[in-house]
Amino acid sequence: MKTSLIALILTISANSLFAQKDTYKIARVDGILYKAIYNASDGKISILKSNGEMVSRINSWDYLSFDSFKFTDFNEDGYKDLLVEYISNVPGVCELLLYDKRTKKFVQVKDFPDYPAPEKLNGTSLYYSYHRSGCADSNWDSDLFKIVNNKIIKIGNISGLDCGGKEVGVFISKIKGTKERLIKKYPIKEIEKYKNYKWGFIEQYWKRNYRKFI
Repeated sequence: MKTSLIALILTISANSLFAQKDTYKIARVDGILYKAIYNASDGKISILKSNGEMVSRINSWDYLSFDSFKFTDFNEDGYKDLLVEYISNVPGVCELLLYDKRTKKFVQVKDFPDYPAPEKLNGTSLYYSYHRSGCADSNWDSDLFKIVNNKIIKIGNISGLDCGGKEVGVFISKIKGTKERLIKKYPIKEIEKYKNYKWGFIEQYWKRNYRKFI
């Protein structure tokens, strides 16, 4: 118990310090050494080449602050990208900057924070997200999406409703542009069949049915 408490305090302290001091990460991408630097004085993250040339810069949101960041091959194309996590009451809110091998720069994906806790579907170019939608997480959503030209294209949605006077259930919709079409409905108790509850349902549904949304 004591060990767990100390670990929790250290984690909170580390996250708080991030917003108070300069922090940096280094990675070699496509044969070039890059350094991502968080500047505590202006709240920005800059990415520079080893020669000092700045190739990218992002600002934190007005009402959110950066929590952590890392170089990682998010889209599994063989090149490391930069993933930035925010401190937020919505878990998993992130910014993503994808490496562009043509320009040798990192390009910010538009509206990426609107798709929290993103997970890649193995063997595909698709991702799914999860976020609370009200009533202390009794209502929730998961979006299926792809990234094209650094923009998100949403192609599917799972909406769980168990509160608020609306029709109760799990509603699955196919999305094309601005059009949304309901294709399946489950009773809300369907999620109780899965080991990880609604998160298990979401993961298994997208893995087994993503082809229906392409």
